[in-house]
Amino acid sequence: MDSPLWIDKYAPEGEDFSQRELRFNLSKFQKMPINFLLYGPEGSGKSSAARIIAKGPDEEGQDLVEFNISDLFNSSKKEIVENPLFSGFISSGKTPSGSKESLVIHLIKESASYPSISGGKKIMMLDNFESAQRSFQQALRRIIEQYHRNTQFILTTRQLWKVIPAIRSRCYPISVRSPADTDMKKILVRILDAEEIEFTDEAVDYIVANSSGNLRSAIVHAQAVSEGMGEVTYEGVVEIIQDMGINDPIIEMIDCSLDGKIIDARSILEKLIITSGYTGGEILEIVGEVVRNRDDIDQTKFALVIGEVDFDLANESNSVIHLTKFLTKFGSL
Repeated sequence: MDSPLWIDKYAPEGEDFSQRELRFNLSKFQKMPINFLLYGPEGSGKSSAARIIAKGPDEEGQDLVEFNISDLFNSSKKEIVENPLFSGFISSGKTPSGSKESLVIHLIKESASYPSISGGKKIMMLDNFESAQRSFQQALRRIIEQYHRNTQFILTTRQLWKVIPAIRSRCYPISVRSPADTDMKKILVRILDAEEIEFTDEAVDYIVANSSGNLRSAIVHAQAVSEGMGEVTYEGVVEIIQDMGINDPIIEMIDCSLDGKIIDARSILEKLIITSGYTGGEILEIVGEVVRNRDDIDQTKFALVIGEVDFDLANESNSVIHLTKFLTKFGSL
């Protein structure tokens, strides 16, 4: 996309935030000089909510520093050192000795130690915190304790269980749920109207239904369709979203299961849950949508198998175990 991303252009302000319950509390959180831990599924609005909180009640005198933990740990040491955003924290200009984790810790500690440029409170946002290993989190705990007087921390994560108790106990937890389909539709309609893009209700409904509660994904797909077709129609939405491969991991997982490659299917499943942040229920819903459009699967037998795992997921917490059991049975249909 050559034009500005709509997810940035239409980033919500406090009064625009999609989740009604959280929206009423954001102004209260802005006045609380404590650390926050925002958790919820992918695309639910955690980063947007964190930035709204960081603005403060008067939107002045706040210095916000953002680190994407996932991006940092997926980068090489050389890429981190050569990133101009971090040049002020690495004096020699050469790759420091030690591990990549020690380098990331150094960057965060140095950033936390510097006083606020504006003279107000410095806020450090650590996005995608589920990528942080336990040793890194232990080091961060010490940084939080050492610099709590001048630096406020806001963490976001898709998986609360990956955050160690020592970090959780030092943060105020905020649950960020996926927006309701009706709220997602209102947001998409508002954006399309602002961009003067013609659209149909059927097309917007399809985008919402195929985004599985991921508002960021819904906005990206709407922009892709509008730029590709000049309008947002049902036919255009179906064509472009399918080309973008929105269901590709699910389809690959299903095919692996049918071919008896349960280990490969489970590997895809774990990535969807652990890396992408889907819940077991969300994955099962997408599996149902994909399978219902296939002629090579006995729909009656499939209904029995999916009904059983749906019951298990509603009554147990370990989605990976139950969905792996489902994939094994599914492969024998």
